[in-house]
Amino acid sequence: MKRTVTGLSLISVLFVLMILTRWSQTIFDLVILLAAGVAAVEMYFAVAQRGVRPHILPLAVVWVVMYPMIRLFGGAGFLTVAGVGFALAFACFIFKRGYDIRDFLYTLFLLIYPVLLMGLALLMTTLYGMIPFLLGIAAAMMSDTLAYYLGSLIKGKKIFPTISPKKTYAGAIAGLFGGALGAILVYLIFELGNVPVNDAVRFEWLVDAPVLFYLLLGLGIAVVSELGDLAASRVKRELGIKDFSRLLGSHGGLMDRLDSILFANLFMAIVMAFFGGVV
Repeated sequence: MKRTVTGLSLISVLFVLMILTRWSQTIFDLVILLAAGVAAVEMYFAVAQRGVRPHILPLAVVWVVMYPMIRLFGGAGFLTVAGVGFALAFACFIFKRGYDIRDFLYTLFLLIYPVLLMGLALLMTTLYGMIPFLLGIAAAMMSDTLAYYLGSLIKGKKIFPTISPKKTYAGAIAGLFGGALGAILVYLIFELGNVPVNDAVRFEWLVDAPVLFYLLLGLGIAVVSELGDLAASRVKRELGIKDFSRLLGSHGGLMDRLDSILFANLFMAIVMAFFGGVV
């Protein structure tokens, strides 16, 4: 019950922020940027428990300049920031005493996961408005929700017990239906229902059969979001932790909620690269 109440509260706040994008995208984008910063801090302290010392400089520089660069230069700005971050990470590895290969590799890891993957969300909202981003979030969250509740109810054979002991085949199948359902809900609410939101791009403008397109995207997002969930479980198992933090109580940390969404962001950025030229 606590998990459900917390989740519904977060969704309510998110929905209010989405409506505000009709008049100003900036507020929502700054929330995404803040979430990227909090997630990076959680990851930093999680890996620090294993005696690793990721360098803060590349992470901080990328976090600070990412949003203005994306707003000013779009995809070129994002690629520039990513390149600067990688260059700084290598410079720290070359010139900083006591900064070994593990520290360097974990710095690159945190730069990608979660900072740059969250940056893809900023890139999409800046260039295309909210609908591609919302599609990724809704499909990933519905996939996670149905997989969790129906998997817990039906139980059955485990998929990867050594990585994530609670995940079952039943939950994975339920997650596919959840992804499709989340995608269709976005279409019904924001395209068909015209709920006010920054809809700079709608998929009904880009494809001839938007319902089928949404359905296929929902299934694709469900697959990659389940991979994202498993990836986070593997990272936590390697680090010897249950949650990345206790920021959200029974939900764990912010990274515990973003794990599947980060992969959904990547998926949707690739989709938009073909349907509108993200980069």
